[in-house]
Amino acid sequence: MDLFDWMFIVSGFIFFVSMISAILLMTNEKLKTVKIFGFVLAILMLPLVAILINYILIGRELKSIIYIILILVYLMAEFLLDAVFKYDFRSKASTHVPYILLEYGACFSFVFGTLSLDLTIGWIISFFFWTLLGVLAYYIIKLKKNQKK
Repeated sequence: MDLFDWMFIVSGFIFFVSMISAILLMTNEKLKTVKIFGFVLAILMLPLVAILINYILIGRELKSIIYIILILVYLMAEFLLDAVFKYDFRSKASTHVPYILLEYGACFSFVFGTLSLDLTIGWIISFFFWTLLGVLAYYIIKLKKNQKK
């Protein structure tokens, strides 16, 4: 594995830790602190662009390039909708469902991308994905419980 492969792995770790942290903060209604992790995800685009350029230049297989493009599209959509346009796309299913599909595409891209680089590290990143799903389930349950009150 070269430097750019390690950058991809570390980016995956940062991605999942940021997503998990943001959801836990939203669960505990600390919305101002959530913006920190949005900023971290926006900054994460920089190393991913460098990785994409490197993978194209060295002729990495197409699936690796598609994984990175999918992740970058998700990060750009998140950044543009949340930070630039400040559009509340989560309130309507017609805009939230495509966002969720893109989000899971990015998650799976990190999981399968790291699994193709190294099985052990890939399974560790997979653990973070499953943790993200657990935290998301916790958030939804708590949200529904608060709505009943």
